[in-house]
Order: sequence, then C-alpha cells, then structure tokens
Amino acid sequence: MHLVWDWNGTVLNDFEIILRSTNDSFADHGLPPITADQYRTQIKMPIRAFYADIIGHEPEDEEWEALDATFHKYYVAYEREARLSDGLPDLFKDWSGRGHSQSLLSMYHDDKLVPVVRHHGIAGHFALVQGTTPPRPARKGLHLLDHLTRLDMDPARVVLIGDSPDDAAAAASVGAQVILYSGGFAAAQSLQAAGAPIADSLTAAVALIDEVMAARD
Repeated sequence: MHLVWDWNGTVLNDFEIILRSTNDSFADHGLPPITADQYRTQIKMPIRAFYADIIGHEPEDEEWEALDATFHKYYVAYEREARLSDGLPDLFKDWSGRGHSQSLLSMYHDDKLVPVVRHHGIAGHFALVQGTTPPRPARKGLHLLDHLTRLDMDPARVVLIGDSPDDAAAAASVGAQVILYSGGFAAAQSLQAAGAPIADSLTAAVALIDEVMAARD
C-alpha cells in the first residue's frame, strides 16, 4: 500500500503563516485583510479563483501575478516558523515500519518545497517529494497522476491524506482513495460536502486507511 501526503495544511501546520502572508500581501496592494473564518470557508482551487471571490473581481493577469509574487515573498520569509502537524514524524516511521511506502505531493513550487522539507528533517521518509514546476498544472489531479506515474504506482493501492476538497477531487480523478484531515485549511462543511472520510487528527487519518481500503475491495 502507498500513502501520498499533502504538504500545506496537512504535513506542515502552516495555516497561520498562510493567513499572515495573504494579509501582508493584500496590505501591500491596498486590499483589506481577511479573517481566518473567511479563508477557511471561501478557500478554493485554483487560488486565483479564491482571490477573485475575496477581492470581488477577477484579477487581471498583471494584478494576479503581483499578488502571487508578494504572497510568496512573505510566505518564504515566514514558512520556517511553521511546525509539523501533531503526530509527525512518528507516523511516517510507523507507516514505513509496517512495510508500506509513502511520498509527499504539493502544489507548492518544487524549488521551494524540497529545501523546506529537508529543513524539517523528513525528506528521507519519502520515495518522492514533488512540488510543481512551470507550467504549473491547472488541477491537482493532473499533478497526482504525474506523481503516481513517476512512482510506477497503481492508484488502486494508493491513499491520499489531504486537507481540502481539492485533494478529494484529485484522488477520485485518478482512482485513488482519500482521507481528509479537518485540522488544515478548509472549513468542516466544505470537507463534508466532498463526501470523503474525515479525520480530526493525522493519527486518526492513518488509522482509517485499512478500513477505507477494505471498503473499496
């Protein structure tokens, strides 16, 4: 069995860093701050669509690129303040100790993702750590398909643990299973609408894997 871990909001407990970076970026562009509740209830993929809802109009290419660039400027400055989510890295060790494989997949830029994963000392737990490279895939499902192809992994043997409806959609699009973690970015009602199993901790999420795979069979 193979486990794919999402990064932001799942492995890395960085919601407060994301929110702070968003609001600092908005301030640079004369936009009002948003609250944690606004972020959790309105977050959607792609992020450009989320920004359109928040600022009240579809950003032009130049505006979007400027917002995205300033967000990443702040996020890179703050991201190493974030900590791994509760239960990690012990869950990585336990999973591999049971004879299973695991990898890490993120829509974050690959050249930024790999160094910060190394910074947290967890890169060695994964068969593959993969972020995005230009041109970035429009959907996480396409990114997940490429990830599993690189690993030569049958999606029927794969479970994705993530924290958003987008993770559920990505897993479904390739024929993998998914368990959603409620301690990340998305509000509970958004996760419930995805129709996937939900766990309130990563420990509980991993404990659900055998049940989820058995139900598939």
